[in-house]
This record gives sequence, structure tokens and C-alpha cells, in this order.
Amino acid sequence: MLRNTRDSWGSLARGLHWSVVTLVIVQIPLGFYMVEVYEQYTKTYADDTLVMRTSMGHHTIGLLVLSIALFRLAWRLTNQTPGLPASLRTYQRYLARFTHVMLYVIMIVYPLSGWAALSAYEGEFPIFFFGWDGVPRIVPQVVEGEPFDYPFFAEIHRNLWRSGGLLLGLHVIGALWHQFVARDGVLRRMLRGS
Repeated sequence: MLRNTRDSWGSLARGLHWSVVTLVIVQIPLGFYMVEVYEQYTKTYADDTLVMRTSMGHHTIGLLVLSIALFRLAWRLTNQTPGLPASLRTYQRYLARFTHVMLYVIMIVYPLSGWAALSAYEGEFPIFFFGWDGVPRIVPQVVEGEPFDYPFFAEIHRNLWRSGGLLLGLHVIGALWHQFVARDGVLRRMLRGS
């Protein structure tokens, strides 16, 4: 079934969820590798194929995560959401809702901060989406030291990595708790829909 029901996630919601999981699993190590590549080629990066390839992958995955997150949010707002198990305590319900809301915030603001950092960069470094290197800038280019420069957005991006990692950890722990301690079928709903 494509749409969600009161008791289960539809196939589209599940597909979008696991697509983001897959992209994030690739994106995190790729981001760290990209930073290492940049540090090795700081003087000649514009001519270096490895820098361009790692950048293209990282930018593309970030824009895909942003697109899927926006679509997921729209889909979630126009579909019913399966209810939480009745056995959950009030604080557990609030923690689950808070974690989900913050994960959406991270999935949207994190790629936007990276896009803004690239946009503000005063050099001629392209922003990629797959093979296209003409992704528009979302903030003006400014000289480093001016308000809203590359380091400003890059710092936001780095801090969101840390808080996003914490939220993701909470989400995974919560899913495993539902599966192995509460045994209430919450994880199974995201795996199989019912």
C-alpha cells in the first residue's frame, strides 16, 4: 500500500526513509574523506580530479537528502501518521516526537548550511548536482571576514554534524529498544509496513 494507515507506514514513506538512511551511510564517510582530500590539495584543487569527484559526490548526495527530506515532510503532512504504541509513557512520546521533529530539521538545515557555505565561498569553486556544475548560489559570495561568509556557514555545517549524530544515535537506540525490549512492532512497521 502506497499511503500510510493508522497502524502502518506506506511503501512510499518506508522507501523514502530507507533511501535517506542509505544516502547518509555513504555521505558521512565521504564528507570526512572530502575534507582530507581538500587538505592535501589546498593549492591546486581547481585542477584536481579527485577533489572534483569527491565534491561532486558530496554535493549531489547533500542535495538529494534535502530534496527527499522536503518531499518526505510534505508527504508526512498530507498523510496520517501511524500512532505510537499505547504502552509508551508520556515522556517517551515526547522524546519520540522531539527526535523526529529534530531529525527533519537536521535533514533540511544540514544540507542547506553546506549549500550556503559553498555559495558564500569567494572563489570559483562550483556547486555540483550529479554532473551539472551550475547549481545556483543561495547566498551571495562574500569575502572572508564579512558577515555570513564561508566560515560562518561551514561552522554551522560542522555543528549540525555533531548534533545530527547525537539525534541519529537516539533514533537508532529508540528503534532497537522498540524491537528488542518493548517488542511492540514499531521497527517492523518501518521495515515491512505492518
